[in-house]
Amino acid sequence: MKIRILFLSSRLPYPPIGGDRLKNYWLLKILSKYFNVHLVSITEDDIPEDFYSFADSLGITYKIFKKPKWKFYLNSLKSFTNNLPLQVNYYYFKDIQEYINQIYEDYNLIFANLIRTAKYVMRLNKPKIIDIADSIGQNYLRSYKRTSSLFWKLIYKFEAERLLKFEEKCIDSFDKSLFFNIEEMKFFNKPEKTIWIPHGVNESLLNYNKMDRKYRNCITFFGKMDVQHNIDAVLWFVKNVFLKINKSIKLIIVGANPTREVKKLETKYKNIKVTGYVEDPYLIIKSSLCSIAPLQTGGGIQNKILESMALGTINIISSLAAKPIRGKNKVHYFVEDDPDRIANLINDIYKNPQKYDYIKSNAREYIKNNFTWSIYERKLLRVINSVLDSFGGKSL
Repeated sequence: MKIRILFLSSRLPYPPIGGDRLKNYWLLKILSKYFNVHLVSITEDDIPEDFYSFADSLGITYKIFKKPKWKFYLNSLKSFTNNLPLQVNYYYFKDIQEYINQIYEDYNLIFANLIRTAKYVMRLNKPKIIDIADSIGQNYLRSYKRTSSLFWKLIYKFEAERLLKFEEKCIDSFDKSLFFNIEEMKFFNKPEKTIWIPHGVNESLLNYNKMDRKYRNCITFFGKMDVQHNIDAVLWFVKNVFLKINKSIKLIIVGANPTREVKKLETKYKNIKVTGYVEDPYLIIKSSLCSIAPLQTGGGIQNKILESMALGTINIISSLAAKPIRGKNKVHYFVEDDPDRIANLINDIYKNPQKYDYIKSNAREYIKNNFTWSIYERKLLRVINSVLDSFGGKSL
């Protein structure tokens, strides 16, 4: 009989748009190959019909809790009295807790995604793994002084300390905690409880070679455009770099759900295009001069940078974005924080594109050897087996 895994996610892992949904999409594909998986997920949106086809194709069972937006907001108010992080309270519902309490004993392993789901299972006496992914507490500490949004500045200040305390509590309560940023993992200094396991990219991107010449004089920013770290990055680039680059170069901002602030950029500047969701964003990125990721806030590994590298595109990224990827500057990508040097580099790539072809092949090779879902799968199975073995249970 197959091992049974109870899998918790704070968002429906379909469609695979955005970092956590994309990761959980692949996690479910991997886990369902070896285990019987039951998904418990929360959503504030209507469940797309394609989700049912996706779940059926994997053979997983599921229980989806749909909640109105106002209930999430109401939950958040508890943070003023219980000292838990806003986003832990935001995703915590009593009926979901009751459901988990009724079923958890039927499962061999609990797999919680992000600290948002940790409270549901933290005290349950079962083998438990939490995918912390990146430390939101450390992210908020870094981002407080650099975000362009006053609202998020207040959130970062309010949340940072309590997030770090809760993340440490998660590490103590779960058998293993997974991080994809090794520096953030080291911050907690608990090597016996933490595992570095970087996420992957779809291997098909390593062989993607479609091109469209109309994008050859474009630079791209790729990412979900309603998250603050992407908004901050784009606004910083436009303010500090964009006007210094050759007027023949166009900036294309590729990503779902652009905010009003981002959309305004293309009305203000004739050489900026905001696409919104694109069915095949890789055609634009692969065809472009280079891809930029001048992140000023945020944390973890940005999947979009890994995907762009897998395509064999030149990437110009900030030191914040580069640190968790652990590649080499001027070998796998360019690391640059100074606006003038970024502009000069982009202008030189425009004038002498062949000069930088070596970066493209190096980037692809680096992703192939370090950041595929096949590599992630092998590491994940070792972690799961070690946790099950420590409880004297059966493993693969």
